[in-house]
Amino acid sequence: MDLTLQNIEVTVEKKKIIKSISLSVGKGDFVGIIGPNGGGKSTLLKAVYRVLKPSNGTIMFGGENMQNISLHTSAKQMGVVGQFNTVNFDFTVMEMVLMGRMPHKKVFNADTQEDYKIALQALIQVGMQEAVNRQFVTLSGGEKQRIILARALAQQPQFLVLDEPTNHLDIKYQLQLLSIVKSLGIGALAALHDLNLAAMYCTKLYVLKNGCLIASGTPREVLTKERIRDIYEIDCDVNLDEQTGALSIVYHPLLPLHGMRCKDAG
Repeated sequence: MDLTLQNIEVTVEKKKIIKSISLSVGKGDFVGIIGPNGGGKSTLLKAVYRVLKPSNGTIMFGGENMQNISLHTSAKQMGVVGQFNTVNFDFTVMEMVLMGRMPHKKVFNADTQEDYKIALQALIQVGMQEAVNRQFVTLSGGEKQRIILARALAQQPQFLVLDEPTNHLDIKYQLQLLSIVKSLGIGALAALHDLNLAAMYCTKLYVLKNGCLIASGTPREVLTKERIRDIYEIDCDVNLDEQTGALSIVYHPLLPLHGMRCKDAG
């Protein structure tokens, strides 16, 4: 399914966090949102998956105004992989993944053999099938993130929203997670910190800073050394592999802050 945001604004505690953002994700596109911390990436995504209500603007999902789509229906169509995965109860890994099947059930319906089959396949996809009977709270941060992805996969969504999905993952599983998402062939909108991963997997990038959209385009168009300097206040080299078209970004070390002495730090 496709997603279009038109002039979205989000106000939290009387402060405008998101300021007239418009973007689009076509079917099968992997679109990234990048920008410094506090730029509004997570807030914008929360408006997309309906945790926050926009104070202005329109969200179109599958050609229909999101306001006209029931929460139950959108929950069946849109999966979410968040960056905070704490739970208040001690669930097994299988129980966590089976929660992805809930939008497809009526209240109090029991899990079926088909549900278990779908959940197990999702665990296999993320390489966590051997942890099926472990308690979720005993997992490492990276393992928990893979289980949250498995829960979203068990949901069998037509669109995925990912908020810093590679947090806590080592390099292998960062690549695995984003490769899985890319292979699904569905629309995906992801907030990403790692610019090299964004360049590798995203078809289009949107840059947010201070709640404003300041640039958009393909990774090659957006990820220039000049723009990275403007956005992140760092210097880097951006290299292009002419054969594959892949970008790689090499950062320059920051100089120490001037005027800071050890006795000043306390």
